[in-house]
Amino acid sequence: MAEKVPEYSTEDIIKNLIRNDLDGDLRYRAEQDLLKRWRLGFDLSFLVELIQSERSQDRLRGAYYLGELGEAIDGLKVSIMPLADDPLSDCRRAFVGYATNLGCYDEAIGAGLAKCLHDLDLYVRVTTIKWAVHASDEAFEAFSQLVNSGVGSRKPTFRNPLSNDFWNEADLKRAMRGLDIARRIRLKEKIQDIRKDFPEEDSFVLDNLHFSQTRHERLVKGGYEIR
Repeated sequence: MAEKVPEYSTEDIIKNLIRNDLDGDLRYRAEQDLLKRWRLGFDLSFLVELIQSERSQDRLRGAYYLGELGEAIDGLKVSIMPLADDPLSDCRRAFVGYATNLGCYDEAIGAGLAKCLHDLDLYVRVTTIKWAVHASDEAFEAFSQLVNSGVGSRKPTFRNPLSNDFWNEADLKRAMRGLDIARRIRLKEKIQDIRKDFPEEDSFVLDNLHFSQTRHERLVKGGYEIR
């Protein structure tokens, strides 16, 4: 591949990146050019092909590029929805990240996020809780209603004798706990106080949320200017 990356088609750039034919600065420039094209809405079909591929390596690459885009791109919303059900946790987390960048909410996105709130992968779960923390009041309440109704829970294996409905009670409690934690953070409560009331929550999730909550304080203490 020649030095002038923009002379190459999007397909050629992707092929060279997949084959790992590029080294150092040229690889970086190729990836940046690829991301620039997609941010401008050009050749999005190649990104869609990656994130919807049957090959897990391709989907992981597509998930990585979604994260590197750092913004939502018109025309990708429908294409990224299957990532919420992807067997690869990195892909499910990419869905949450994209939903966060999208900055808007509808029932389809909410259903995907509800699945990710139930997720057994802690990175996916905590990323979803962070989405809930920063969502608009309207989006958060709509999302809460979806989760309360059981959307996103795993298929139950027994009938609840109290209500005579099929229900995964433990799954619902875990999702509700995530909602409650997000709601209390939205109310500016400190993680050290929240932690006392949710001893059953995995410490990784609470530690991660605490790290995010105290980021501003650490930056100020370190002398960084916060804008």
